[in-house]
Amino acid sequence: MRCYDKGVLQAYIDGELSPLMMKRVAKHLGKCKVCQMQFDELIDMNELKIKLEKPEIIQNSIDVEDAWDKFNYKLENKNGKNINRGAFSNMNKMKKFITVSTASLVLIAGVPVIGTAAYNAFKSHVLEDDIVNKGLVHEDGTVVDSTKNGKFIPLDKKITDKNITLHLTDLYVAESRVSINYRIEDEKGNLLPVEYDTEGLDLKYDGIVDGKQVEAPEYYLNKEEGTFSQVQFLTSGDNELPIKLMKDNKFLETGVRELGNKNEVTITFAGYDPIEYPVNLNINISKIGKVVGSWQGQIEINAN
Repeated sequence: MRCYDKGVLQAYIDGELSPLMMKRVAKHLGKCKVCQMQFDELIDMNELKIKLEKPEIIQNSIDVEDAWDKFNYKLENKNGKNINRGAFSNMNKMKKFITVSTASLVLIAGVPVIGTAAYNAFKSHVLEDDIVNKGLVHEDGTVVDSTKNGKFIPLDKKITDKNITLHLTDLYVAESRVSINYRIEDEKGNLLPVEYDTEGLDLKYDGIVDGKQVEAPEYYLNKEEGTFSQVQFLTSGDNELPIKLMKDNKFLETGVRELGNKNEVTITFAGYDPIEYPVNLNINISKIGKVVGSWQGQIEINAN
């Protein structure tokens, strides 16, 4: 998939592209998770900059100096190398899933802290992720409660090939949301090291910081056009999402949010409307890291 650099995306936000190019970028954003993540980051920075430049709309509880520091930090790290945030994008049509800007975070009360003994990363990703829990807003201003009628369901399903296991470990089901946690494990049950197959690619960014792979590498498709793509850790043989939520053999129209490391991920499917259960989680993986294989399966998910 051909991606656009941040200069093109900023020009799209500012309305500085030609009408034809505006249509092309809009169509691409409706399909590309990588570009939507960069688009959302630019939107956040633009909204924050406007708030900081117009003090009359800033509430007294915001630490303006601290907010400017955070804004400048984002600008200095606009290549994304030091920004670790999960993607939340609509894979089917262009709808902006509203995210919380840096300044706004000061104003929103957090989720009450739960005892760590009974609180794991998956529960944190479900209960404390305001980009999902407070990020779906209807046109009338009402917020979708993505935890309505929600419950955690035990899960232990393994799909193994080439001594690598996709281990589905946790499930959360709510009225308008499904969240599932998975681990990529070696033959001993340990997390598989995150490696990417970059052979023969013209890398834009290798994703390595201090000798560690911290992000997915990016490679150029065409330097002159500013197009690039991101190397995937999990690859589907049909060039679609390797893990999809389906209803009646059709891709369920939701936003998709991923949190965690590439070898241990919480993936959330959330939408504006209640989900008509049962639905199926389809898994079709043909490559993990540098290893080609076949990890396929289907899990029926029901709210009952």
